[in-house]
Amino acid sequence: MGEYKLSAVLTGHTSDVRAVALPDSEFAITASRDGTTKTWKRTTSKPPTYESTESSRGAAYKTCVAFVPPTKQYPEGLVISGGQDTIIEARQPSSTAESNADGLMAGHANQISSLDVNAEEGWIVSGSWDGTAKLWRIGQWEPEVDFPGHEGTVWAVVAYNDEIVVTGCADKGIRVFDTRAKVMAEFSARDVCRALAKIPEGHSTKGQLLSASNDSVIRVWTLKGDLISELYGHEAFIYSLAVLPDGKFVSSGEDRTVRIWQDSSCLQTITLPAVSVWSVAASATGDIITGSSDKTARIFTTDPDRVADAAVEAEFHEAVKSSSIPQQTVGAINKTDMEGPDFLQRKSGTKDGQIQMIKENDGSVSAYSWSNVKKSWDMVGTVVDSVGSDQKKNYKGKEYDYVFDVDIEDGKPPLKLPYNVTQNPHEVATKWLQDHGLPMTYLEETANFIVRGTQGAALGQSASEPEPSGPDPLGIESRYRPGATSSYKPPAPNSLVQAKRLPQKDYVSIVAGKPDATYQQILKLNTRYVESGKSSLMLSDAELDVLTKTFKLLQGHNFDGKSFLPKTRAIEACLPVAVKIATHWQPPTNRLAALDLLRFLAAASPDVADFEVGGEDIITTVVTSGVFDESLVSTNTKLAMVAIRLFSNLMFGSEMGRDLLEAQSGLVIQNVKSVTPYCRQDISLSIAVTTYYLNLAVWLTRPENSQLKGSEDRALTIVEAVSQVLESLPAVDAIASGNTLQQATEPVFRGLYAVGTVLAGLDSSELRDAARTIFNMGTLISQLRQRGYFNEPRFHGLVDEVERTLA
Repeated sequence: MGEYKLSAVLTGHTSDVRAVALPDSEFAITASRDGTTKTWKRTTSKPPTYESTESSRGAAYKTCVAFVPPTKQYPEGLVISGGQDTIIEARQPSSTAESNADGLMAGHANQISSLDVNAEEGWIVSGSWDGTAKLWRIGQWEPEVDFPGHEGTVWAVVAYNDEIVVTGCADKGIRVFDTRAKVMAEFSARDVCRALAKIPEGHSTKGQLLSASNDSVIRVWTLKGDLISELYGHEAFIYSLAVLPDGKFVSSGEDRTVRIWQDSSCLQTITLPAVSVWSVAASATGDIITGSSDKTARIFTTDPDRVADAAVEAEFHEAVKSSSIPQQTVGAINKTDMEGPDFLQRKSGTKDGQIQMIKENDGSVSAYSWSNVKKSWDMVGTVVDSVGSDQKKNYKGKEYDYVFDVDIEDGKPPLKLPYNVTQNPHEVATKWLQDHGLPMTYLEETANFIVRGTQGAALGQSASEPEPSGPDPLGIESRYRPGATSSYKPPAPNSLVQAKRLPQKDYVSIVAGKPDATYQQILKLNTRYVESGKSSLMLSDAELDVLTKTFKLLQGHNFDGKSFLPKTRAIEACLPVAVKIATHWQPPTNRLAALDLLRFLAAASPDVADFEVGGEDIITTVVTSGVFDESLVSTNTKLAMVAIRLFSNLMFGSEMGRDLLEAQSGLVIQNVKSVTPYCRQDISLSIAVTTYYLNLAVWLTRPENSQLKGSEDRALTIVEAVSQVLESLPAVDAIASGNTLQQATEPVFRGLYAVGTVLAGLDSSELRDAARTIFNMGTLISQLRQRGYFNEPRFHGLVDEVERTLA
């Protein structure tokens, strides 16, 4: 095998490069935590150099990319990208961030984690933190198929062929579907499945599918779930897999390495000057591209004509050699018995990538990696004490480099956030938020707080020393740099975690997503109507103008606060346009963006509750448009889900909204209850339903409403409806990532708050008796505990209080 050597270094991102694609040796795609997707065109051949264009930019970070090869409709092909904002974008490679996307796909309720393309059949498959996988038709940009049954984040998806989709999940499952969502096979990946890759027919590797898991093992499978072989070599999480055209495949992970494999043997290990190698992809020519935590993408090749010039290659190898390896990651070191430099000449390694610690003549400890290709040891870093090691802080019996004070609520003691520089700040932030029952919407802010606090400290350097010059060897300047900032205060959350006792007193809104994505989707669909000559559906210039003005107001609005937009002519004129779209556009799935617009407006403007169409209020208009019709809900729950979000936001938004919900309570409850059977398969729908009942519980237990006639009957309706939702939910895999667990348990969290609020707020023995004996709430709580729903600390006080209230 020819040795892979550095071909080009792609720099320009300001944070981790999380995803990469290499359609050919002259064209690359990168996506980053900085919110951008870039396309790279090769401008010179010897040595290869590339120029970038910013294809897409958003406030939320990007996590995955894919490429659709050129077609008649899209002669340049399409760059498909997705990330934290839940929107999948399709753009032609020459487009810029300022231009409109060719397609926007909205349907996932949480971060997009994986993408793949079937170019021949013209569809895209996606996976998400919301526990779903979806199939989208290119050019239509609507979810066509939902693949059910996942109980955690769908970390990996493969468009295997024209008839098969394969998914890998945090629940440890690998599932093989046909394109109509029928399960053809389901088997265990042995651990959380982080990556999948198809083995093409005729490939030398015997098998059909590769998987990589959190146990650092690559496995080869048949599509029926028969395990062919297991490949060992990585020493930490494996994040990405790619198959090479010559019969080999490549992997990358948290151990700083990219590994090239053939059958069960590791042929070559490439160590990068970064902590995490998030993504790897291969081109048809056999070149490899990597994306890593040092904000850099790199291309490697076996073709001597595409190798980087000597200076660039030397700089790369020097960066690897000068990498600092924290001693905590290698365990205890006994220098007395450690081999000296002469070992490197006396002994060969037993496998590619084998690490040998060497005590240098100056007493320092270096790490060397064995190369089977070169038959020699390469230095890959120096073992160092962590930053501030002489000033460790003790927290709960353990030593940490830093222990931050985090202010969450006025008048309350700060929470402690311990951190070592050898840790991944996003993983630390995730676990810390989970342990304290805080919303995962704080993830990026908490991780960035850890990063910002470093004040220039680097591994092996005390906090008082100056920052070293030259390249940062581990790519840690934006990732592993905690510092001395004494306190941090996130914005006041629009969530339940601040309610420390029952009953809940504040209404809750649901404003997930971005108004701009909704706006772009409406524009895209309207353009389609214009192009097809459907004059009865297209919007006029005046209607487009008021939409534009309204969305500008929404984009600048703080939905986390309690302030509301002032009454404006733009909003007043926009409401009938939104209702027109939400009730008349065809097919009905095209109405989703307008319902989303109404949902945003309900949370930001009290005027929505006062709006009428033909003498009918906004609730009656939405319900009678058919969003709750069984024929539609059975195939697409999203319209009903967004409508229920609208109802919750009306309660949150104004007294007028609450009065309207009260006047139409029978109509609303009837339709919300009708979708309960579908909650099991749609976490977003479950959250919307339980949020509605929670807000209804808050309204019912307000002092001015608690003595209303029939209040106990309404409370029983809440208990009955919530119990039906909670009974339908599957077990939770407590080993899944914090983000997945947070999302999966949210309906239970909100549902218990709803039940606890009416039980504590109305203080009725008859109501408590009915909750115990008729709806078996005590038994249901025990079942939920057995299913793993109460493992998060945020549940501990809540469940105890609900049980005490029941008793």
